[in-house]
Amino acid sequence: MEFTQHANATALGRSTFAHMDSVLATLDRRQNFDPPIDVFNSARAYRIRVAELIDGPRTLKESRELFVYAAWLSEILAWMAQYLGDPLAAEAWAVDAYEHAEQAGHDVLCAFATDAMASIAIYNNQPARALAAARRGIAKAPARHPLAVRLRTQAARSHARQGDRQGFQEMFRQASELHERLPDRPPLRIAMDTGTLAAFGMTGHIAEAYIWLGDAAQGDFVRARQHAQAALDTELAWPAPSRSPSRTAMARLDMALALAGLAEPEEAAEQGRQALTTSRLLAAVRRRAGDLDRVLNERYRDLTVVQDFREEDRHSRAVRRR
Repeated sequence: MEFTQHANATALGRSTFAHMDSVLATLDRRQNFDPPIDVFNSARAYRIRVAELIDGPRTLKESRELFVYAAWLSEILAWMAQYLGDPLAAEAWAVDAYEHAEQAGHDVLCAFATDAMASIAIYNNQPARALAAARRGIAKAPARHPLAVRLRTQAARSHARQGDRQGFQEMFRQASELHERLPDRPPLRIAMDTGTLAAFGMTGHIAEAYIWLGDAAQGDFVRARQHAQAALDTELAWPAPSRSPSRTAMARLDMALALAGLAEPEEAAEQGRQALTTSRLLAAVRRRAGDLDRVLNERYRDLTVVQDFREEDRHSRAVRRR
């Protein structure tokens, strides 16, 4: 009888998991719109509380559920740290998310963690690490889940970043085939539609890939412009709760870089200026705007529109620092 009572010993109240479900849904909706530091602070406070619950009396079944909550919170923290411009902290949180998800036997959550790892690495100029993370996630994601598509587009742009056209084409082919077979109603992430993940992968990630390949003779900039326009159109077509101001800004910057490669600096600068008006001027957006500024000044530094864009970019960074 004592053994049985010990197996059922727990410090968790009946409402604990219901409360955590509500917290995760709220944070999931907030992370595309609220200031990243606010979401980070909220998620970290709950992550600390979950760690305390894991260390306290709980049943084995409850332990698994707590590990899942810990993994989701760490995955959100990874993205917020990346948005705030701290790739080292972002990677640490992503690794923590993966380890807790794996301990809980939650393959889809493992795949979400690797998606974060891949993005963190690619924007930290570590394409080989991004590719390794994407491959790790591909092994976990179900074939009919939007993550299976997105992780292959992560791998595709990682190949492109390394100048590997053949590797890019193969992963893009696989992503395209899986994208065609996705269900009409994709599953939710926590509270958000996962269809947005695959959609932006097939448009925004591929636009970036063509820009990085950068061979005008092979039509890379034309294809980059097409995919960036598709990313922008798709993003603006989503219902408001599924839109992301930062994805919209990234699509505009990819469009601008493609236009610069096509010798259309005025339109490129205009797209860049529109991107800088985003309400979510995240680290990745600022970095991409810096790429555009360098390209425009290398090729068209004497144009007034290029000089104006440089000033607007500098101003946006100064405002951000304040």
